Amino acid sequence: MATSNTLSRGDQTRDALIRAALRVFGSSGFDAASTRAIAREADVNQALIGYHFGGKRGLYLGVFEYILAQMQLHMAPVAQEVAESLVGVSGDDSERRALAVELLLRILDAFNEMVVLHAPEGWVRVILREQQDPGEAFDLLYDNMLSRMMALVTRLVAMGSGLEERSEACRMRALMLFGQVLIFHTARGTAMRHMGWDGLNEDKLDALKKQARLLLELQFSAGVPSS
Repeated sequence: MATSNTLSRGDQTRDALIRAALRVFGSSGFDAASTRAIAREADVNQALIGYHFGGKRGLYLGVFEYILAQMQLHMAPVAQEVAESLVGVSGDDSERRALAVELLLRILDAFNEMVVLHAPEGWVRVILREQQDPGEAFDLLYDNMLSRMMALVTRLVAMGSGLEERSEACRMRALMLFGQVLIFHTARGTAMRHMGWDGLNEDKLDALKKQARLLLELQFSAGVPSS
């Protein structure tokens, strides 16, 4: 978000409400979260939620519009870079597999960096809640960002593995691959306890990058796998 000294008074209020709503929706969920609690967290008058967002549902969608904007800021340039690298791709199978590994790592590394270094409190939790019961907010993220990223990951898995891109096996493997990264965020408690970590930082990101590379190289090293 923009810094407070660059925002109008109204924009500062919207900014404060979205930040507060991220935390409250993340900890309580949509149904249990109250506009009173969000306004108190933001230190603003409760009536301003209706003024700026039309009510709790509008504020909830505003939170996801903010998340989408941040995803586009951090991931859209990576998606564009990967897509351009795939234009007219050639080479033998080993070269294509090597390129698939590098481009997949580019996507996975960027995602990890976005979540660890740039995501505000509550971001992951509100997305996880929406994943369990998808609605309009999920559609906003999926249609405008997640579908594009998963299409790229699926194409790269096909290139690296030899599977047919549109096959169920390839799409399933793309999801599993992405899940290897997501587990450090979606199952954070288990991941941190198992690793003996107290959180994720830049040093831990470097360790994740190294292991992700090894797993990808191993997965794609044997050529075309059985579907």
